[in-house]
Amino acid sequence: MPIPAVATRAAVAASLRHAPVVGVVRTASRAEAAQQARRLRASGIELIEITFTVPEATGLLRELLAESAGGPPWLGMGTVTDGERARAAIDAGAQFLVSPSLSAEVAGLARSADLFLILGALTPTEIVEAHRLGADLVKVYPLPPVGGARYLATVRQPLADIPMLAAGGFAVDEIPEYRRAGATAFNIAAPALLAPNDVPRALRLARGERAEENA
Repeated sequence: MPIPAVATRAAVAASLRHAPVVGVVRTASRAEAAQQARRLRASGIELIEITFTVPEATGLLRELLAESAGGPPWLGMGTVTDGERARAAIDAGAQFLVSPSLSAEVAGLARSADLFLILGALTPTEIVEAHRLGADLVKVYPLPPVGGARYLATVRQPLADIPMLAAGGFAVDEIPEYRRAGATAFNIAAPALLAPNDVPRALRLARGERAEENA
């Protein structure tokens, strides 16, 4: 039986507190995307984001959900840039939504469905607006081109009350730097999480634990 949306939203939030890494599946091959998602699912990642850049992304989401016992891992959709994509993601059964940008329409649809929502923003004005629109977590993106963790630390000085997800393409070993800058969760693309021990190492670093030397 599907978990009610209100329960799913709380469960997604709990998973992020316990395992604050969102594994992103973004590839031009549907078969490769399915393989990446299944490997992430088996690895201990509790949030898996299938982006709309994957061919037949909603069909893949339905396929993965049909294999799921209900989560975790929770299966959501990313690159949700407008209302059309938000509705398609919700209809496919997405358990959370991620957008790289600000969209009041996406935010409204996510709130109506009571789904956990991650909205993208970069400037202080955008971050505050994403929070005002009801984002449970603000995806600060793209960080590396604008200064990485130093930029995030600067932005968080006046906005420390807003929970932020660090995103934009960085390695697992950079997680501690972004964590010190104030990120509460981390967006990592699947290729950086698929080598042996990458996910356990990423989760330890994301929780602020010391990574094992041989991990």
